[in-house]
Amino acid sequence: MEKIKEILRSHRLNKYEIEQIAESIGKNAEKIHTLLLWAQEEDPLAWHAWWVCDHLAKGDHMLFCEHYGAIIRQLLESHHDGKQRLMLNVLMNTQSSDPISIPLLNFCLDNMLSPQKSTAVQASCIKMAYKLCQKEPELLPELKVILENADPDFFTPATKGVTTKVLKAIGKAQRGK
Repeated sequence: MEKIKEILRSHRLNKYEIEQIAESIGKNAEKIHTLLLWAQEEDPLAWHAWWVCDHLAKGDHMLFCEHYGAIIRQLLESHHDGKQRLMLNVLMNTQSSDPISIPLLNFCLDNMLSPQKSTAVQASCIKMAYKLCQKEPELLPELKVILENADPDFFTPATKGVTTKVLKAIGKAQRGK
């Protein structure tokens, strides 16, 4: 793992290198724990560690279940848009437990339309808010109102696209009742 740590710390990595590292870590719980410890260190190590976690979570929705709460805590403490986006992706690709995390939902609602956040974080927050609200269907109308009342002139095309998809999905879910 020390060799992997040096690679993650040493230089700008490409997607292929991240995929190779993710493959070498696999589903090894001890290595994943170590990776999450690195994710709390300084950049570029932390950012690259989250990128590896993102790839791992896409392949196995159960891999980060026991770390779900810790990842949320790190997300709430982070001020780095790139790491926030990656943490949100890990959480979206992780099977969560009930009940929903209110701090996570509040984070998403507060940041999904925030001009201070990157487009990627905004879009990830919209998707995550929708995923959380699906577990508590009585929250879907509230999410719908927030998205419908937002001024689309301030959205990037990506944020507009995600908003449109989520609003369509909410409408479909409400009609299906």
